[in-house]
Amino acid sequence: RGLLESFRKNIFEGKCIIFMLHKIAPIDSNKLLPNENMKISPDYLESFIINLKNNGYKFISIDELINHLKNHTLQKKSICITIDDGYKDNLTYGFNIFKKHKIPFCIYTCASFLERKANMWWFGLEDYLLQHSNIFFNNEKIQLNTKNEKNIAFLKIRDYLISKINDYENAKNAMQEMGIDYDADKYNDLALSYDDIEFMLNDKDNLMTLGHHTYSHPIFNNINDEVIKNDITKANDIFNNHFGFIPKHFAYPFGGKIEVSKKHFELIESLGFCS
Repeated sequence: RGLLESFRKNIFEGKCIIFMLHKIAPIDSNKLLPNENMKISPDYLESFIINLKNNGYKFISIDELINHLKNHTLQKKSICITIDDGYKDNLTYGFNIFKKHKIPFCIYTCASFLERKANMWWFGLEDYLLQHSNIFFNNEKIQLNTKNEKNIAFLKIRDYLISKINDYENAKNAMQEMGIDYDADKYNDLALSYDDIEFMLNDKDNLMTLGHHTYSHPIFNNINDEVIKNDITKANDIFNNHFGFIPKHFAYPFGGKIEVSKKHFELIESLGFCS
């Protein structure tokens, strides 16, 4: 309800709201907030949809949004749901809700998730902190006796890792330097599979749009343009080989000001994605 009320404030009174999600799953109080904050619970998602519909909002697909913007036909109280990364729970908990209420959605999918080669280092860091009562970081002993101390440590270390990581090897090396035995394969089951994507794409209601979220979920400001292009091209080949097309909508991994620069907007447009 609080989120719905915020939409009614002046700052959110544009014609369309893009509601960006990551994970759709029950909240786990035993986990750390920075990762749990990527979740929306299934119950909350459904109540959110019902409340918005009851208040006159129309849910539109990402293709409809682009077409309306190009043709200057976008109506007020439009809302578009997008989901980043490609987590399994998008199907397990989210799909039936979207289908029940006929809600279009776009999943911006990392091709490495589909290939079971994902680099979900943020879950590795979380597990490490949950298993320890203190750690050494930057020659400083950090106490981890409470959940709040673990949450603060996660954010501090996350900022450090973001400055170091651009691919799996960098992540593995950076984690090992901290004494974290990071096994990326441990988290593969958290990702959607090819069959999962095909199941949603082939559903008769045609609600899902497959979006592009790179191959390896890199931090653009940590790598050069050529590496970015190669990463995207690698994903293009995977999408085309398995689904027969390359997604035309693109979402930046780690899309904040620290991770992405203005020059990357032109780069992505030059590669033929919708803009």
